[in-house]
Amino acid sequence: MILKERLVLIEEARFYFGSAQGADPLVLDEPAVTIFVGPNNSGKSMVLREIAEFCSSGNTHRAILSGLKFRKHTTEEIDALLQAWTDHKRNQGEIDHADHVFLKFGAWRTQMYVPHFRSALQNPDENINEFARTYAARHLLSLDGPSRIGLTTGQNRGDLKDPKNTFARLITDDARRKALRDVLFDAFGLYLGMDISEGASIQLRYGNTPPPNERSVEDATLEWMRNARTIDQWSDGMKAFTGMLLELRAGDPKIMIIDEPEAFLHPTLAYKLGREIAQTTGQGDKQIFVSTHSSQFLMGAIQSGVKVNVVRLTYQQGSATARMLSNEDIRVMMQEPLLRSANALSGVFYEGVVVTEADADRAFYQEINERLLAAESGRGAPNTLFLNANGKDSVNKIVGPLRGLGIPVAVILDIDALNPETNFPVLLEATNYPKPHDSIKLERAGVWSDLISDGKKPKSDGGISLLNGAAKEKAENLFDRLDQYGLFVLRHGEVEHWLPGADVPRSKRWLRNIFEALGSDPKASNYIHPDDGDVWAYVDKVAAWIKDKARRGIPL
Repeated sequence: MILKERLVLIEEARFYFGSAQGADPLVLDEPAVTIFVGPNNSGKSMVLREIAEFCSSGNTHRAILSGLKFRKHTTEEIDALLQAWTDHKRNQGEIDHADHVFLKFGAWRTQMYVPHFRSALQNPDENINEFARTYAARHLLSLDGPSRIGLTTGQNRGDLKDPKNTFARLITDDARRKALRDVLFDAFGLYLGMDISEGASIQLRYGNTPPPNERSVEDATLEWMRNARTIDQWSDGMKAFTGMLLELRAGDPKIMIIDEPEAFLHPTLAYKLGREIAQTTGQGDKQIFVSTHSSQFLMGAIQSGVKVNVVRLTYQQGSATARMLSNEDIRVMMQEPLLRSANALSGVFYEGVVVTEADADRAFYQEINERLLAAESGRGAPNTLFLNANGKDSVNKIVGPLRGLGIPVAVILDIDALNPETNFPVLLEATNYPKPHDSIKLERAGVWSDLISDGKKPKSDGGISLLNGAAKEKAENLFDRLDQYGLFVLRHGEVEHWLPGADVPRSKRWLRNIFEALGSDPKASNYIHPDDGDVWAYVDKVAAWIKDKARRGIPL
């Protein structure tokens, strides 16, 4: 079987920066499906605007996108375009000039000097402004929330022998219309129908049964249309979902840009939309650029089986990054039960992640961080996701994949993480601690041996406060190095030792009791506000590592 070559418009998308400071700038080759993820204010919507502006006008000011490289068109392609776009009709006062033609594409119409048109399409990089304005802009569809909903508004039927718009093309293509109807039925449990019975327009309706022949006005068809509800009677999410799939399957744009397509959609529909967008785009010559905050949409796209460019953007303290995320790494995060149950994939939408060994630890540190942030003093870790594993030995399963995606993931563990019974080597691997690990493994064993000498219980009896002299200095040096790699081991033992002034005893109800001691009303006298020491300073230290552009432990 001979595979049809994908004749995409954009051969290359280039960025100003890469995965880290000093890394090579990111370059996407023939991007078909590109999904931008990242924290708020990381540039996801901005890069979509820059792509749209570059396609529309060529050279514009850009902060993220270095540029686009467009495909050179052959003489045969240009001849075919001129034949298809030339408008032989003349309006009053229009004059023909030598080597000029009137070109018409949809609502756009202009008089064009043919040699310039040919030159722009043959060498777009050298004639980028002309190429963008006269050609690329004609094939661009940029969608925000309102425009997505507007895609389902009735369209003029026109000449069905030569259909010009999306609805007209769909009503004249039974196979494509049925395929779209099947997808929409799977999403909504209702059947899409195209109504040509009112004037010269085509309207969309949803009904409980498949519509009879929509290309006729037979009694059965008219009865179905009377009983079905028009698209404007349904939710915005349903209209947006329908409109985007209409354009994907029957529209003519070669480049589609969609900002947060999951808006208005239930998570289940976001997943279906991601899957459908990736599958449909991957089968044709369309190219789509999307920004999203939805892990469900991202999962749907990845599980479509199509190669998806997932680009994580960040912007922190004046430093920007653009990192390509591995489809396989994301797929592992979706399929691994622990990662799926912990919703670890959501980490791609945050500036940082903190992982603890148990849910009580997660809840406590998250509350401490919230109070630091509420103080509005620059303390704490903003836009940070707190997750918990199921014990120390599963922490690495969350940390490793997320760090592999370039996300700063800090780990907070009780001091018994140093116990030889804990699989400490996998934590070193997950936190990207530099190899070989032999030396630090020996140090860890030595420190733990000092901690438990003479029957001491470091977790419950005070951690390194049990040590003195050289033994304590050795332990401090070990903890300092681990801190540099975002592996924060509690020096004083365990989470229950924080805030001793609250006088909360260790017990199974510790979390409930400590929350009661913390108070819930900031105006109440018993409410505990952030202080300069204790757990407040400790979470500040974790936050400082997350914020540090030169942090260690994140692979390039």
